[in-house]
Amino acid sequence: MELTIKDRLYIPALLPKEGNFSQFNIKKEILRKIEISDIEKEELGLKENTETKRIEWNVEKDIPLNTEFSSQELEYLKQACERISDEQLPDDMWSTVERIYNGE
Repeated sequence: MELTIKDRLYIPALLPKEGNFSQFNIKKEILRKIEISDIEKEELGLKENTETKRIEWNVEKDIPLNTEFSSQELEYLKQACERISDEQLPDDMWSTVERIYNGE
């Protein structure tokens, strides 16, 4: 799956805050795979704008991360997407949800 920086920032917010031990381990592995390294942060100029409280980066330097999720991880991600289906979220966040749900 090809994930942009925005996707990698949104995914942790989509995941459940609690679960059983098995789910905890699946979530931990997903987060490890999508983690934004300090080197990437520096190269992208990724930082929080203190005035707007938004995270900003140089989108022209955003190179998508290609990562593979196991069937268990994909199922966990899909369940997380289904769980939030009735919530009010920004449109670009729904694009991330759609990409995950479709396994793109």
